[in-house]
Amino acid sequence: MNAPFYKYGLFGDEAGLIVAFVIGIGFGFFLERAGFGSSRKLAAQFYFRDLSVLKVMFTAIITAMTGLFALSRLGMVDLSLVYLTDTYLVPQIAGGLILGVGFVIGGYCPGTSVVSAATGRIDGMVYLAGVVAGLFGYGEIYPKIAKLAHATPMGKITLPGLFHLPYGLVVFAVVLMALGAFAAAEWAEGRFGGKTAGKGSLTAKPWKLTPVRGLAVALVALGAFAVVGGNPYRNGRVTMDTGEMAAMVAGKADHVDATEVAGWILANRADYTLVDLREASEYATYHIPGAVNVPLAELTADVAPRTEKVVLYSDGGIHGAQAWMLLKALGFKAVYSIYGGLDAWKDDVLFPAAPSETDAAAQAEFRKRAEVSKHFGGKPRGASGSANPEQALPTPPPAAPAGAVPKAKRKKKEGC
Repeated sequence: MNAPFYKYGLFGDEAGLIVAFVIGIGFGFFLERAGFGSSRKLAAQFYFRDLSVLKVMFTAIITAMTGLFALSRLGMVDLSLVYLTDTYLVPQIAGGLILGVGFVIGGYCPGTSVVSAATGRIDGMVYLAGVVAGLFGYGEIYPKIAKLAHATPMGKITLPGLFHLPYGLVVFAVVLMALGAFAAAEWAEGRFGGKTAGKGSLTAKPWKLTPVRGLAVALVALGAFAVVGGNPYRNGRVTMDTGEMAAMVAGKADHVDATEVAGWILANRADYTLVDLREASEYATYHIPGAVNVPLAELTADVAPRTEKVVLYSDGGIHGAQAWMLLKALGFKAVYSIYGGLDAWKDDVLFPAAPSETDAAAQAEFRKRAEVSKHFGGKPRGASGSANPEQALPTPPPAAPAGAVPKAKRKKKEGC
């Protein structure tokens, strides 16, 4: 589950990197404390002598699954905001097999190899060097295998959605499967690793309630709750905080300036989706570079993931404001409209007017805006002139490819 708080304006990209670094250090610390920085301990799972990795992974899966289901049903988490990666069945199966073979041979997965290398283990450093070399190698050959890498696309799918099963039933089945795997792992460790069941075991005798068994009972109870809990997704049901929305409008937090969007484009930022709300014919005549065309009448929640920052515009400001209200009602957190719409883009970016005052600061600012205007194919206006932008629009930038809007649009990937 990703938490793209920087997209919601809570902090910037730099702070996001710092947070990721701190979380990564903490994650690595606990991996090392659990002994997962040792290739011998990790490889022991393939010989059924030590199945700690299996236990840890299943614990994480069922804790997250039951916890998120319960929090969603209590209205504390919106599961539709959880980022799902696209499924490409054959390439991902092949990739999983390659990763598994590398895990068996090297004794590490990518994450644990970093932990091992950080603690000074030579085998971890060698494995990590191989990972880095593989990344560069894959990047070099990717253009030649791009079609293969995107073969058998299935979109963002889940097991309940694919097999038309109740979400709660799948949660309960995974809980039971995990407990069964725990019991089987303890048997295998005793049979092949010579381990004896201790106090932290599910199968140890005598049969009395221990903390581990208490946790297992709690997880089974949460799984049973999931069976009768219904669908954890909100299915389009939203609540509107009118006070919050009014405050955003009053505080001008609902829009961005055209010059600010121009700066984003010049900086080649990829943390937003720019949406042109006009009709296709108007979009073809001219549109802001990078914008995708979704007419207002066709605007739905599929325009972008709800974790994305969405920027809307039309000719003026009315349709942008209407679309902003619609997406806010659909649960989008970071949605903005360009103040003044395309008219403001023409006046402030394509055809900025020279200032009437002659002070150095105003003239320097105009020179900057003139350079931006030329970059986008516009032409600055004189202080006394009033050129008609409609008669001097630059050649429209290339439209987004057909496979890019709106559902199949591909932006940078998130998560791992």
